[in-house]
Amino acid sequence: MRARFLLLLLLVSCSSHAQLLDSIGLFVKEPPRVLVRFDARGGFISNRGVRFVGLKVGREHARRFQYGIGYSMLFPSEARDVTVGGRIESGRLRMGYIAPYVDYAFFQRGHWEARIPMQVGFGTGSLSYRDAEGRRRNIARTGLILYEPAMTVQYRFLRYFAIGAGWGFRLVIQTGDDLGERLTAPVYLFGLRIFIGDMWRDARGAPE
Repeated sequence: MRARFLLLLLLVSCSSHAQLLDSIGLFVKEPPRVLVRFDARGGFISNRGVRFVGLKVGREHARRFQYGIGYSMLFPSEARDVTVGGRIESGRLRMGYIAPYVDYAFFQRGHWEARIPMQVGFGTGSLSYRDAEGRRRNIARTGLILYEPAMTVQYRFLRYFAIGAGWGFRLVIQTGDDLGERLTAPVYLFGLRIFIGDMWRDARGAPE
């Protein structure tokens, strides 16, 4: 009985995956439009709240499927006490990464929209301090590999604005020095979105 149930789940999952790929295949046949947007995400490092900001550039098909590349960084950098030669110094934790991304709107009705964004990032992180001459010295430096799936919901109003919220998870693998921080953690998104591209197209009288 259990084997039949697992087989049924597998068949349903494969069917849903195939339908999703078929839908995306239809969307990408539509003419693309260029997207440029600022991105802000909250999260946690070692149970402390932090913020990542960045810029994304990509394409969108049929207002449903997006893909492109972005750059995100920890902003502002996080203050940390570090030990150097037996002394306690004021240090800073920094992170930055390039991230190809895809974003699929699986629900659209009226002013409401729900999306599944996902990105894979490659970057660096460091823990550093300033020496007596004011020069930055790295105590630890590492390469970073990140995987970040999420889900967002937004409500669009007044044509050019939307308010949205979302949640997800950031999985981080360090490939160099240990920064001594828990980088893998939940992420959250909340804020106002401005559709600058639509404003620009309407101002020029360009078609949708």
